Amino acid sequence: MMHRRAAQKAAAAVAVVFLVINAFVSFNSYDVDYDPTEISRRLDGTQRTIRARIIDSLRERRGIKPGDPDFQRLFLARLEDLQAQSELPTARRTAQRTLDSTKQIWMRSDKERENELVEAHKSNVMNNEGVWRNVEPLSVCGRPTNVGSRADLALLEHARVDKTCPGANSNKLLLLQGQQTYGQTGNNLIEIQHALQYARDHDVTLGIMDDSWPLRVLLPMFMAIQDKDKTEWQNKFEKEFCVKIFNNESELTEWDIVQWDNLATLGEGRGLKGMDEGYLTSKKMFVYVSQAPLLEYIAHQSKILQKLYRNYNTGTGTTSRTWESVRNMCSGIDAIFGEDSNKVVYSVLHSRSLEGQSGVKLMQRMSQSSGCHPTAALDMEPEYIKAILRPLGMLKFPILVITDGQNFDVIRRLVNDEEIGPQLRLVPGNATWLGGDVTLAVMSNVFIGNPASTLSGFITKSRLALGFGHSYNFRAKNDGEWVNTCGDTCVYDRKIMGSMS
Repeated sequence: MMHRRAAQKAAAAVAVVFLVINAFVSFNSYDVDYDPTEISRRLDGTQRTIRARIIDSLRERRGIKPGDPDFQRLFLARLEDLQAQSELPTARRTAQRTLDSTKQIWMRSDKERENELVEAHKSNVMNNEGVWRNVEPLSVCGRPTNVGSRADLALLEHARVDKTCPGANSNKLLLLQGQQTYGQTGNNLIEIQHALQYARDHDVTLGIMDDSWPLRVLLPMFMAIQDKDKTEWQNKFEKEFCVKIFNNESELTEWDIVQWDNLATLGEGRGLKGMDEGYLTSKKMFVYVSQAPLLEYIAHQSKILQKLYRNYNTGTGTTSRTWESVRNMCSGIDAIFGEDSNKVVYSVLHSRSLEGQSGVKLMQRMSQSSGCHPTAALDMEPEYIKAILRPLGMLKFPILVITDGQNFDVIRRLVNDEEIGPQLRLVPGNATWLGGDVTLAVMSNVFIGNPASTLSGFITKSRLALGFGHSYNFRAKNDGEWVNTCGDTCVYDRKIMGSMS
């Protein structure tokens, strides 16, 4: 294997040297016209030399020809670009091998987790035999995922396979309604996932009012409506997620809606908002912590996320409440990488200040439960980033930052860093929006997030569901070196994340 790699590197080096020599050997003087019949300027009798291609390009695009004052400078600059491009595929392959060989989707190894693993295996493995063998592969924005690979999605083996939807044999209904929600989009996505889990844990039907906040949150990114009367869309949505959509309150008369004795306490100090039933249910779902075995919980949540990404929006269709046209979830990737989006290697950093001092306190609590550094994921110092990317060979490739825009010091430090600065990329303003940023992060080769951010949590959970490793949220220094303190699946661990799990 070592000899083969050495041979490949040698071949790449020879190719680069040939590229440069090919250009200069045929570049005798600036006033010599190109002769298309000259054999030395062709490869395989058809392809022109690099020199000829550059000359034609400068003439067509810039109106510059040999002998003009700027010709030599522009020629050499274009030659340097071509040389860098010729080296890029080799660098990509090297980086991808490094990423593949160092990928670890791992968990805490304490005794309690080992026991849960055994129990989940005992209860589910017989039911699941063969269920996941024929999972249809999934690509997002032209970039392949690892959905369908047993090695990468072995966690799905621990999903309990149900023959019917929760609540199929009763009229108990958990109802999500209204427009008031607890927190922003990251929180809301957790609330929706928790509601689906609650329905499963307690064997009740999950109901969603057609004009309520869950559809306002989901439809701009996933499951856009494609038919005018919504019948086909509603049937598909209900089937995919085992829910019931209600179009008006008269449809609720036969249902026994779930009530909680302590619901009002969740609204204390929130004024009129704290008395809104939709808001209170939203917050109740945020603080809900499932007691399902960890691996079973991860598997069920991963199945939900896979279904979302099988139905990500591509710019066609509308939302339910406003009938607005949806945007393309691939807009960020396409705007930055264009035709190379399916093969480009890149990293994403999620810079989240979490509203200043309150974010610091939240990170301190996260540090106590996970062992991560209390401020590193907030500060995103260049050395912290480079300690992750350098061993992976990712400092040679684009680095994108998605941010809440509350801490420009992070961007300033990264821009001014000699290694990171040249690789930083900005998403054009017309392509910047939540769905596009999420997709950029989810489909990246490396993701560096903030464990106290619910949006970072959603991105990491999505990456786990799609079979991706290299999600870095929990980091601390050990004897002067940055190390992971908690695995990818810690974003689901109730002991670590609490209600954010």
